[in-house]
Amino acid sequence: MRKNHNKLYYGKYRHKTVFRLPGSLMFYPTTDEHLLHIQKEYQNAPDMCHLASFIMANRRNVKFRMQDRKTIFYSNLDKSQELIERFWDFWIGSETVDPKFKDLGKDTVGCTRLPHGKYQYQVYLKKDAQVLMTDAQKKNLWEFLKRNVDNCLVTNYNIIDFLEDKSPYCFGGYFYVKEEKYLTPIYMLAQQAIEKVIQFRKVKNGSNKKTTR
Repeated sequence: MRKNHNKLYYGKYRHKTVFRLPGSLMFYPTTDEHLLHIQKEYQNAPDMCHLASFIMANRRNVKFRMQDRKTIFYSNLDKSQELIERFWDFWIGSETVDPKFKDLGKDTVGCTRLPHGKYQYQVYLKKDAQVLMTDAQKKNLWEFLKRNVDNCLVTNYNIIDFLEDKSPYCFGGYFYVKEEKYLTPIYMLAQQAIEKVIQFRKVKNGSNKKTTR
């Protein structure tokens, strides 16, 4: 099954390829030393040996992880096709980033419609924001967000309970901001507690039939 995504994997790769490979849970740790040990101990398992060789040869060209007996690779088109051809019997699915989204940065998400129709930014607070903000900073941030209700939207219950002092802990979460100019006071009030800021960028609708590497 193939899908089309709107955000680059790891901010770089357009192709995600998933396999259910035998022995994948044995590949931790994924150091060269351990992979060489697998090749030595399982010479009668060519698929495992080839996977070990592929990982060692392509560490700089792909990202990968083993999860729930699945082996997932993030790569360009060439490496994705190479993997599918070699492990065809174990291939269970792929996802591809739509070409019109391929030039977006790591913390930029392409979309045809902004969240709630108008918000360009999503501000994430750290899970331990309660130890990174003073009571005054927390109070002032909440007052700022409420005062600018037309330009800032808080829907995450973790954030609301934390800022309203209903919970002493933050547990992480996010809120939306309409324009960049509202980020400056937010940074001033909660800079240490901000985990990341995601920017949403509108892109034009277009065909995704053409695949580029």
